[in-house]
Amino acid sequence: MNDIISKLLAQSDPPWSYAEYINTALYHADAGYYMKEKTKLGKEGDFYTSNHVHPVFARTFARFFADVFKKEEFTPAILEAGGGDGRFASNVLSYFKDEEPELYEEIVYIIADASPYHRSTLNNLAEAYGGKVQIVSSAAFARKLMPGFSGIIFSNELIDALPVHSVVQGKGELLEAVVLPGEEALLKEELRVCENEQVINWINDYGPVLPEGFRTEVNLEMKELLKEFASWQKSGLLVTVDYGYTNEQLTLPERKEGSLRGYYKHQMVNSPLEMPGEMDITSHVQWDAFIKIGEDAGYSLIYHDNQDKFLLNGGLFKFLQEVRDPNPFSDSFRQNRAIQSLVQPGGISSAFQVNILGRDAARADEYKIFTEDPYSL
Repeated sequence: MNDIISKLLAQSDPPWSYAEYINTALYHADAGYYMKEKTKLGKEGDFYTSNHVHPVFARTFARFFADVFKKEEFTPAILEAGGGDGRFASNVLSYFKDEEPELYEEIVYIIADASPYHRSTLNNLAEAYGGKVQIVSSAAFARKLMPGFSGIIFSNELIDALPVHSVVQGKGELLEAVVLPGEEALLKEELRVCENEQVINWINDYGPVLPEGFRTEVNLEMKELLKEFASWQKSGLLVTVDYGYTNEQLTLPERKEGSLRGYYKHQMVNSPLEMPGEMDITSHVQWDAFIKIGEDAGYSLIYHDNQDKFLLNGGLFKFLQEVRDPNPFSDSFRQNRAIQSLVQPGGISSAFQVNILGRDAARADEYKIFTEDPYSL
């Protein structure tokens, strides 16, 4: 029997909600996909992030972070939630070291990642940057390190990996998709009348208003995570990079089947019930709900746009280099090609959004992303 099914049966009797299934398939301490000692990111893994295109991605964000720290009275501290292989953190810190030495002297960088495997691979990063880097298993442990956080909380493709419920609008009633042991397939899905009051209240409070037959995901853990951040962060920015849709986009005909998918060796798998524990499972962020929950928790919306627009406004073109070496594999050629790929229409960045929520961000309208000419080199 598959390990994930065994763990599910040990935890409770079927049927299971998709949230229960995803939580076990991804995060179970022994059998969960993210907990296993295997490479998940990059060429050797199952999926890429924009961060794996080139260091210039992280350095553009670092440039933005530095601008914020100079303008606001925040502590120069960054929490990266879901730090993965540490590539983003390393490139941000190297930017501060190279370009902002005064800020670098003060910076504190905390990486929170639930995966013991990821945390073990981050030890070299912690050693390289000494006491500037702290590695913890969750935001709750980060809170113990720095009570009353005043700084920047950053995540890249974190919210899309949280467990979600899957619901379908039936004839006059909301249905929930539940998971059961299968016969020929390991697992199967069944639709039942939704009895989960939290899920029902979510649809009533945050939408979307689904046409009959449409499916969508309800991310209850997203709400809990935002509330946890808000209760800890007394001032600063919450910077979230992910892919998602507005409520209006969620009810377009092409979204009728929802967004819950799997990824295995860089190939999309339509059913998240295939290969339990062996592949990534993901769903798109419901941005209207994300923003509303954040505002209810005390944040204000500062910025929301596609990733390519943010990178452009954040100074990506400042990293263009004069090419003196005609070798197409030279560092300058590689960097310039990466910059082009990050902003080209239909490229990787067009599928992602950058959301910035703030608390006590008194000078947000002065940030370079709003005031600087992005085409001035």
